[in-house]
Amino acid sequence: MIITVRSVYSNTYSTSERNFPMKKNREKSPVFLYIVIVILALIILALGGVTLMSLNDLAFLRSKVSSLQDTVQEISDTSADLLAQADELTSLKEQSASSETAEPAPDFSNIQEEGTISPSHSEPTTSTDDSMNSLLSQIQPLLPQNNGSWSVYVCNLIKNTEGNIDSHPMQAASLIKLYIMGAVYENYETLLQTYSADTLNNYLNPMITVSDNDAANALVEILGNGDTTVGMAAVNTFCQNHGFTDTSMGRLLLQSNENGDNYTSANDCGRFLKEIYQTYNNTSSDGTLAHADAMYGLLKMQERRNKIPADMPEGVNVANKTGELDTVENDAGIVYNTAKGIDLVICFMSENLSDTGNAQAVIAQDSRMIYGYYNE
Repeated sequence: MIITVRSVYSNTYSTSERNFPMKKNREKSPVFLYIVIVILALIILALGGVTLMSLNDLAFLRSKVSSLQDTVQEISDTSADLLAQADELTSLKEQSASSETAEPAPDFSNIQEEGTISPSHSEPTTSTDDSMNSLLSQIQPLLPQNNGSWSVYVCNLIKNTEGNIDSHPMQAASLIKLYIMGAVYENYETLLQTYSADTLNNYLNPMITVSDNDAANALVEILGNGDTTVGMAAVNTFCQNHGFTDTSMGRLLLQSNENGDNYTSANDCGRFLKEIYQTYNNTSSDGTLAHADAMYGLLKMQERRNKIPADMPEGVNVANKTGELDTVENDAGIVYNTAKGIDLVICFMSENLSDTGNAQAVIAQDSRMIYGYYNE
């Protein structure tokens, strides 16, 4: 019996021992729940913080994008302004270039100081160089100081450089016959419809080779179809058309100069002969003189050789045209077959002379010096 009681007691105790831990677990459940809630709350807070930071970053990025857009717009506006300024500068440059073309800067190359060699009073034609300037400076003191007024033209036909001393309109005397010849040859084909070639040539030859005044007047009449006034106008038209602006015919040869006279310049005569030479030798494409070969041939036949040709070395040739009045001594010639091949145009004009014999000697001597300067 005793054994049975202990067995019941033992079972009861065992039951009590097993139920006690279960009660303890039920007491711990709310604490765990709180922990979970706290953790969840922390997670939510963390996520909120991250979200808030993301939103802040997004706002920052948006502000940066907006700022970048503003910068791009500023750059675009600046570029547009720069392009507009560039277009304006281009326009101003074009206007400036147009203005310079329309109104070239003044040329001071012809300004002369007193006592120096004078460029032409008429328009300059081509270039000069140091060699030409040196030559002219040597000629200047060789011209008579107490025997009239003088003008000189020189052209180096090989280099096509030229220069002159005080070229301006002066009494042409028989140098006007150069331009009568030029006008006749310019109208030669038209004149052949009325006059024979022999008729024209029979006047041209003596007018140039022996300076026949009657032949010159006959050609002026032919140019005017019987009217000498019209004929002189034709000579003047020829001169103006070819740029010989210092030259004009105001009277017939041997006629009184009360109502006008004949004028030319050393520069015009020199350029006339230069163009004949260059056209004949095909050294220039700018020649406008008709029948230059025929005119050159007549000048080579010149019989009056007491000025430019007078002192030239043997073998050197001169195709020239002289002109004389009571107080005038002129000569214009092409010097060719030169020793060094430097052919020249030389022209001397003088007026108001007190000693024409001295003037002829000066022209001969100075022409020889010019030749030697280039060819010896």
